[in-house]
Amino acid sequence: MKNDVNGLLVLQSDFGLVDGAVAAMMGVALSVDENLKIYNLTHEIPPFDTFEASYRLLQAVPYWPKGTVFVSVIDPGVGSSRGSLVAKTSRGQYIVTPDNGSLSHVARVLGFEEVRTISETIGRRENTGHSHTFHGRDIYSYTGALLASGKVSFEEIGNPVDMEKIILLEDMYPVIEGDRITGMIETLDVRFGSLWTNISITDFEKLNIQPGEPVDVSIYNDKIRLYHSFVAYGLTFADVEIGEPLVYLNSMDHIGIAINQGNFARAYNIGTRKPWRVVLQKIKSH
Repeated sequence: MKNDVNGLLVLQSDFGLVDGAVAAMMGVALSVDENLKIYNLTHEIPPFDTFEASYRLLQAVPYWPKGTVFVSVIDPGVGSSRGSLVAKTSRGQYIVTPDNGSLSHVARVLGFEEVRTISETIGRRENTGHSHTFHGRDIYSYTGALLASGKVSFEEIGNPVDMEKIILLEDMYPVIEGDRITGMIETLDVRFGSLWTNISITDFEKLNIQPGEPVDVSIYNDKIRLYHSFVAYGLTFADVEIGEPLVYLNSMDHIGIAINQGNFARAYNIGTRKPWRVVLQKIKSH
């Protein structure tokens, strides 16, 4: 096989599963190579939400083997002049996606070896030039299958792209100022209502806060502070009593804020992304 690929193809979209769109993408991929193993990351991304697409890729991509190909189709600009890309991660996975910010989280955490455009001469199904609104079927799943099957190499799929020119979302990194970090609430741990931030454990460790110590936590909606408390930094939820809040390291190796056996977001009516922000600060001893 070319590409050092492994025949695994993972699909993500905002299509849902109530109609035949996802099945059409799978059918195209299997028409390229019926021996491919196809899996779904999720097809429940909110419509047009490239931030959510980017986040869910980060949640999955690092844990799949080298050579796995991901196809992410959240494409509000379908048919326009937006670019179409294949990115090779630093760990050797491939992501096929529109150039619309969907690569942002993987770029922040893993980084890319190289990014290439998709040449429609190679990466578009035959006799689909008249189709402008279903590139998920006609370009992305087809390209993903070509790569995953090894029938086309990464180097053959299109020209290299200057990685400084691909579209990345704004405010991806927290701001560190002395003993204070300001970050974004990127998403919720949906079933449990924990707040998941963009503050990595590496950044948090710069505050020199040890497990068991309290953290000065403030949560703002724009300029209005809606939550402020000294919250224990725990290694597990059981480090605090049931119903008590804690700051912890989530499964993405980023800082989360939760209530043990409770729902933090619901308890304090907290939202995500702009204009929401969280400020963590070391409590100074006197």
